[in-house]
Amino acid sequence: MKSVNLIASLKSTAEFVAAATGADLEAPQPDGKSLLMAALSNTDLASRYASTQWLLDQGAVLGAPNSEGYTELHVLFGAVKHDIMRDLRIAEQLIEIGADVNAVSPRGGLVFCEVLRMKYFDEDLEPLYDLWFSQPVRLDFETPSKHGTTPLTLAKAVPYRASILERMESYLAQHA
Repeated sequence: MKSVNLIASLKSTAEFVAAATGADLEAPQPDGKSLLMAALSNTDLASRYASTQWLLDQGAVLGAPNSEGYTELHVLFGAVKHDIMRDLRIAEQLIEIGADVNAVSPRGGLVFCEVLRMKYFDEDLEPLYDLWFSQPVRLDFETPSKHGTTPLTLAKAVPYRASILERMESYLAQHA
């Protein structure tokens, strides 16, 4: 029998829901990933969002970071394909159940690095930026990954990140 995690990662939402119905959605899976992490890693955009939403509607909980330190937010924003408004809705729900916007993966860095790596212009990502800046915690834009990458260094390296760079620098100046 295939693991529910593998089905969440690779199969359609219908197949995943059939396999997950009645399962303990809070239990860590044999590979250590949460079901949310597995659903968020599905490369089929429609299945990624629908399976993740189904899990959130069922009360699924966040899992521990994976072996590389990635959290559910890292995986959501680190995907190749995106629907920004659906990413926003999922991110809001993940944060509501406890996802840390300042989570750091040693390899990939802060979650916000994943947002900045998305292949969109600042104006396209504005709703995600607004979500970040609306958080009640002090935002971290300066903790480096093991490769020295921070949101600030990423934004400085890319010309189409000028407006978010200005916004981050202003935020840091105000919260120094």
